[in-house]
Amino acid sequence: MSRLLGMGVCQLETDTRNPRKNMASLATQIKVMRAHSPWIKLVGAPELCLQGPYHMASSAERIPGPISTFCADLARKHEIYLIPGSIYEKDGTAIYNTAPIFTPQGKMVARYRKMYPWRPHEKTSPDSETTVFDVAGVGRVGVCICYDLWFPEVIRDLVLKGAEVIMVPTLTGTQDRRQEIILCRAAAIANQCFVVSVNGAGQSAKGQSMIADPEGHILQKAGPFPENLMAMLDLNRVEQVRRFGTCGVSRPVASFLHEAHSFPGKGAGSDSPLAKALKLF
Repeated sequence: MSRLLGMGVCQLETDTRNPRKNMASLATQIKVMRAHSPWIKLVGAPELCLQGPYHMASSAERIPGPISTFCADLARKHEIYLIPGSIYEKDGTAIYNTAPIFTPQGKMVARYRKMYPWRPHEKTSPDSETTVFDVAGVGRVGVCICYDLWFPEVIRDLVLKGAEVIMVPTLTGTQDRRQEIILCRAAAIANQCFVVSVNGAGQSAKGQSMIADPEGHILQKAGPFPENLMAMLDLNRVEQVRRFGTCGVSRPVASFLHEAHSFPGKGAGSDSPLAKALKLF
């Protein structure tokens, strides 16, 4: 059975003072991508690309709200699954960095709240649940946000929930984007899945969005400026690599499930030697 997923990546530059301009830019780029490649079924955009990262308290809105309603309409208009990066979401007294996920019918099928805010700079509340969703007739996609990628437990949990593609909306403007690219490829290799890192561009981010395949090869990579990437991902390739091995040799996902090892989890107030050495508790 063919399991092809048409992937679109919008590497956008954000105007931190003009959310309406950012929404119009996202709408324009989706229209352009769909015109060039009408087979695109899933589109991703960078972290906080519609609001910008600098005004958390004043930008935060509830879901549903103006931005999520706009994104739902955009997904329905173009008949795509849409991950419009993330937004500052207000829920009670908490503010989360949240990636909403919309279906081609314009329904918000899931939302992911960032588990690992970039401390001490990012002040949003952390959530504790990973998120996957199904692309009908194709396969399962997992979502994490930016700094989450640095924690292999997040990616592995998504894979254990059945994810074959990991979407990573990102807003990295720091010099460690080079390391982040290595982490993307390493996550793809260790979990034998596609990893799609969607970074911003311009003054607040370094671009270099990328798509890595289940063996860690870079299928496409953007430069530092606003750019769209389009690729057809064959999810049967995930099954093939997991079954027969990376380079026809290694099967880390199967090996992880085969052995009976169990590792103690990190709980609140951890008494591990590492936590004590770092004086975390």
